[in-house]
Amino acid sequence: MNLNNRISMNIVQRTIVRSLTGRVEDLYRVMRLARRFTGPKITAFMRNFAAGHYKDSGFARLFLRLGTQANAQCKKALVRNLVCNWGIAGANARKRFEEKGTYVPSFVVISPSMRCNLRCTGCYAGLYAKDGELSETEIDRVLTEMKSFGSYFAVISGGEPYIMSDVLLRLFRKHSDMYFMTYTNGTLLTKDIVAEMAELGNVAPAISVEGYKGQTDRRRGDGTFERASAAMARLREAGVPFGISVTYTSENAALVASEGFVRYFIQRGALFGWYFMFMPVGRDPLLSLVPSPRQRAECGDAIAELRQRFPIFLADFWNDGPSVGGCLAGGRQYLHILNSGRVEPCVFAHFGVDTIKEKTVLEAANSPFFQSIRSRFPYNANANLKMPCMIIDNPEVLRAAVAEHLIPAGHTNSEDLISDPKTVQWVDSYSRMFRQIVDPAWEAEISQPDSRWYRNGPEYKSLFTPNNRFGEVRLAVGSKSRKDGKRASRNEEGLTGRR
Repeated sequence: MNLNNRISMNIVQRTIVRSLTGRVEDLYRVMRLARRFTGPKITAFMRNFAAGHYKDSGFARLFLRLGTQANAQCKKALVRNLVCNWGIAGANARKRFEEKGTYVPSFVVISPSMRCNLRCTGCYAGLYAKDGELSETEIDRVLTEMKSFGSYFAVISGGEPYIMSDVLLRLFRKHSDMYFMTYTNGTLLTKDIVAEMAELGNVAPAISVEGYKGQTDRRRGDGTFERASAAMARLREAGVPFGISVTYTSENAALVASEGFVRYFIQRGALFGWYFMFMPVGRDPLLSLVPSPRQRAECGDAIAELRQRFPIFLADFWNDGPSVGGCLAGGRQYLHILNSGRVEPCVFAHFGVDTIKEKTVLEAANSPFFQSIRSRFPYNANANLKMPCMIIDNPEVLRAAVAEHLIPAGHTNSEDLISDPKTVQWVDSYSRMFRQIVDPAWEAEISQPDSRWYRNGPEYKSLFTPNNRFGEVRLAVGSKSRKDGKRASRNEEGLTGRR
């Protein structure tokens, strides 16, 4: 089946939507459809999807939940916009740009406002200037540009996005061929807003929680958990797919990666969960809240195991590097647009020079600063995707790119990550300790011929860009890493200091 053909695309869309009934027998339609696909990525996905049903995996059972929980319009928009427009037609369009040497973000994170009705401890966005917002016209232009290069998926963050609910809902309606995910504290999701989401079908909120009531209210303020829970109940009743957004810290890592925690939010209707490690940026960069290297690794292992067993999509943005091919920042897969219009390589890397008020999204994505970041990918000599981050795993990458292009800080103290001696020393120590934990497992993985990331395989080799400064050593890696791995038991007490 040629998926560039509009008729074929319509067949795919109708077949998948009709299969989302909550009954296993109806999902067999999708499995049969998989045999007709052309294109390795889609074919591989559909085969894994089919295999998951035969094995009764959590991922497969997630589609049964989606079939019973989402309303008809939400199912239709999810399949049409996210699967067909973004995942198939959009992917083909993005590939054509990349074949011509233009980096194209597959999605964009937009923070149209930094205002928020809460004051959460350690908020990554807490020190950004609150004055100024992207206008409706400016956001509309960004979304229109995104569709021109095949990116039909936008993430709306902030600040609290629903402070601008009227503007956002109009844009969701205007760009009805796109799919949106919003990161929200949930407290402003009124009955009327949820009703409009249910009618539109093309937006899925991710509601922030830190654990249960005690943990969430401690960081976000008294009553926040109850208000967020009430929003979840409204979304579920209206048939709007939603999930949770979890920041795991040294204090709650074990709790939020537990079976009980995941069961609790499945019972309340969450279909997905995004996990973010607490990062030492933003307001009150409390180093003691960053999970230790050991806690981080254990949290990642637990999440990977839970998503195999439970019908919910779970992803850990730091520990799931091997699943997505490494760091997504710097335009490799995404970029972040601030309320000021400034374009940053990552939500947590608060540096940028270009603005969408002066340049297009693609011009910003292909700026010298972003090219400098990409040229250093995969950031370390053995392409260890278990430590993908240029901020905390490979901190020399961010420092070098910022120094090379004299990028201004995004807000007061955001440059501490690369210039404050105490913070720099702490981050470097963290990176070394985490490498000692994950390098042995990575070396074992890339030494297996049946591994996706086999050292001599084409996909592993493709991680090294032609102008990568590690390119000359890519086939002679691992010996030092294996020696370092023997010291994985090194004491982590040095990482518990407070700023």
